[in-house]
Amino acid sequence: MFNKTNANQGSGAQNRASLISSQKINGSVIKLPAKTTNETANNSLLNQAIASFTKLGLAKKATILAIAIATIPVLGIGAIAFSFANKSITKQITQSQQAQSIGLSDKVNRFMLGRYGDIQVISSLLFLTSPQASVSITTQDKQAILDRVVEAYKVYDSIAVFNRQGNLIVQSTGEPLDNQKDRSYFQDTLQKDTPVISKPEAAKNTGVVNIYIAAPVKQTRTGQTIGVVRARMPVKSLEEVIKNYVVNGQQYHLLDASGTVFLSPQKELLGKEAKGEYSSLPKLVAANKVDSFIEVPKTYKKEELVSYVPASKLDGLPDLNWQVLLSTDTAIVFEPQRQLLWIITIGTAVTALIVAAIASRLAKLTTQPILNATAALAKLGQGKFSTRLEIAREDELGVLSANINLMAEQLQVLVKEQELDVEGAKLLTDITLRIRKSLKTEDIYHTAVKEVQRSLKTDRVIIYSLNQNTGNGVVVAESVTDNWPEMLGVKIDDPYFRQRYVETDQYGQVQAIANIHQDQSLKKAVGYIQLLEKFAVKGNLIVPILAEGQLLSLLIAHQCETPRVWQQPEIDLFQQIATQIGYALEQAKLLEKIEQSRNFVVIGSDDERHQQETLQQQLLELLNNVEGAARGDLTVRADVTAGEIGTVADFFNSIVESLRDIVTQVQQAATHVNTAIGSNEGAIRHLAEEALTQAAEINRTLDAVDQMTLSMKGVAESAEKAAFVANHAAHIATKSGRAMDLTVENILSLRKTVGETAKKVKRLGESSQQISRVVSLINQIAIQTNLLAINAGIEAARAGEEGQGFAVVAEEVGELAVRSAAATQEIEQIVENIQRETSEVVLAMEIGTSQVVEGTRIVEEAKQSLSEILDVSREIDSLVQSISTATASQVETSQSVSQLMKDIAAISQRTSDSSRQVSKSLQQTVEISHQLQETVEAFKVS
Repeated sequence: MFNKTNANQGSGAQNRASLISSQKINGSVIKLPAKTTNETANNSLLNQAIASFTKLGLAKKATILAIAIATIPVLGIGAIAFSFANKSITKQITQSQQAQSIGLSDKVNRFMLGRYGDIQVISSLLFLTSPQASVSITTQDKQAILDRVVEAYKVYDSIAVFNRQGNLIVQSTGEPLDNQKDRSYFQDTLQKDTPVISKPEAAKNTGVVNIYIAAPVKQTRTGQTIGVVRARMPVKSLEEVIKNYVVNGQQYHLLDASGTVFLSPQKELLGKEAKGEYSSLPKLVAANKVDSFIEVPKTYKKEELVSYVPASKLDGLPDLNWQVLLSTDTAIVFEPQRQLLWIITIGTAVTALIVAAIASRLAKLTTQPILNATAALAKLGQGKFSTRLEIAREDELGVLSANINLMAEQLQVLVKEQELDVEGAKLLTDITLRIRKSLKTEDIYHTAVKEVQRSLKTDRVIIYSLNQNTGNGVVVAESVTDNWPEMLGVKIDDPYFRQRYVETDQYGQVQAIANIHQDQSLKKAVGYIQLLEKFAVKGNLIVPILAEGQLLSLLIAHQCETPRVWQQPEIDLFQQIATQIGYALEQAKLLEKIEQSRNFVVIGSDDERHQQETLQQQLLELLNNVEGAARGDLTVRADVTAGEIGTVADFFNSIVESLRDIVTQVQQAATHVNTAIGSNEGAIRHLAEEALTQAAEINRTLDAVDQMTLSMKGVAESAEKAAFVANHAAHIATKSGRAMDLTVENILSLRKTVGETAKKVKRLGESSQQISRVVSLINQIAIQTNLLAINAGIEAARAGEEGQGFAVVAEEVGELAVRSAAATQEIEQIVENIQRETSEVVLAMEIGTSQVVEGTRIVEEAKQSLSEILDVSREIDSLVQSISTATASQVETSQSVSQLMKDIAAISQRTSDSSRQVSKSLQQTVEISHQLQETVEAFKVS
């Protein structure tokens, strides 16, 4: 009980000190800081807008301001986020499509490079370059050889050989061909004397677009050009190669040197100039660089993202001047941006609706503080001094609420102090009487630890008895809860403990330690701390017990569950109990001496028996006389006679008289406290009546204050909400800045990792290129082997029957060479796929690296934008502060309320006077308590 009361007393003392200091500084009325206002702008349009805004109703003002304050930051952040995200996503999509376009162009060039090598191999066939072989092989055999070549490559539909005049010599199976002398590819081959690839041409009779690949046929011995061999490749063969390259609704368009579309999934574009279809294309063609644009083509009629790749050169391949266009419908490629825009729009609309509902609700609650103040005054009048008002305003009503809280705190502190003074005095008296009832040292110790443990609500209380001769000691009494280890019989043999508490000359010094691990005086006492930890001690309170000026023992309180800050009233009570224990020990020692004297008389000689019996009789009478004092009756007196018993009786009378004086002083103090409380009752009653009068005045002014309260409440709450939103936005912006810094660090780390991976993938691509060259070499070897087999077959045919066996071997070698060529083509196709995918990965990684750099820049821009949002929030805060100037229009309305507020202020002043009277009574009570403390301290042994 005392622990709880004492804690309240400590907090009450702190509250009392803070209240007294606040009264000295500000008087009895709390002055709240006034808001600063900004000067209105000189712009006429702004003045007109403010004037129009002030004419609106308060509910509309609050709703408009709340919606504006909540939605403007959301719209700003959403617009900035959408802008950055839109740019980043658009750039990423554009770069990805450009990378695919470059890969597609490279794929076409590599395919045509293979065909360029094919025509050179075909032109070196033996029956074409050797006149003897040509004569020895029939036309049917030559045609069969060409058919086998067509079947082996599977990309040509016709192979033919012409002489220098353009006349047909031999061709693969098909319709006979006319003279080709006037054809452009034929003339280019003869003039350049090198293999050529023609531009795509449409057949006149069928309309099929073909590409002609021709090479001069040179005689083996002389090296002169004796004819031209050409292979016709339909563009469908090229389409089969690239049709699986594009995905996600993409469309490819191949353009020849003149810009005409010769290959596209859109049949309506074939044969048309791409410049006429896309108006933005001529600029890119003139710039001759890879780029992208968004446009609605004339034929497709839907907006597309178009990527352009100009003609590129490849080592070993003639300049084809073929260009690539890759297009994608924007409805598909830009779908994420539209979803993001919808999310931001819906979120802003929902936020505006929620804020509007909140503002409407707040407008209906403007009169609630006045009703709360009235109810609080009624409770205080009923004696419920714990009633408090929540101060959420800074106007006159806020000051009124603060004064009501101050009055309630003063009343509560006064009542608590009076209760604590009476309870403390009663508790000390009860403990003293219980200790004095014990006549033996052991009983005194056990009673003391039990009562102290019960009063202080601590985990353990012990008494450590000291040997005056040796200085050693042992725990002789203990009161501990069941949860903690016992210390009864423990000897504390520690140098620090002996030096600090046993051998010290400062008798009466109190040692209070809240936490043994944090106390500065125990830093070097490692052994003592380990001993305390053994018994789960976290905080202790030690007071010496003195008797006749000597240190007999130590009264020690242990707090085991948690550390404990010992309050001054607890320390004072602990010290007073130790003093009373000392008095009781002196009394017990005296009784022991009497008992020893009594035993000495019994043991004496027969001559002294009569004196012993007399002394025993006097002792029994003395004990009978003081028996009432042991029960608490301090009116008894012992008869003073001659001899030692008379001296003892006189000493007992002195002790009882001292105890009587103590109890009398305590009773007088209680009487004074009751008197003080009675004298304060009138002031308290007067204070309550004034409070009720004040409440009645406030109720009468409610109707007049309604309009002013609505205006001021709405403006104040709107300003508070605006400030909260602005501060919240600033906090979010600051947190986002830190998050963006971390994002930049992660992006830089990702950039390093992507760079290293790109290097490894490039090395893999180089290795695959080496494999491709080896496979190409193997393919050429296979073709040469096939040609050699064909030549060997021709020679075997010329040898007649003797060469039949050799012809069979040559045929088998030819078939093996064809299979090897087919296998190498498959390997070459696989390697090309690996190269293409590796190129795509490398390109994607390079794009990813550039996107990482761009992302870093975007994050920095976003951070800068967040800083700008923070500045805007601050500007909003200053604009909200200027809203208070709008209340100037309410001055005329508040004039009728001004006089009523003065009356309320006068009543508050009278309430303050009553509070001062209560404070003076409180000071008188404190002085009486000091007198009681001085009277008790007068019985201590110095």
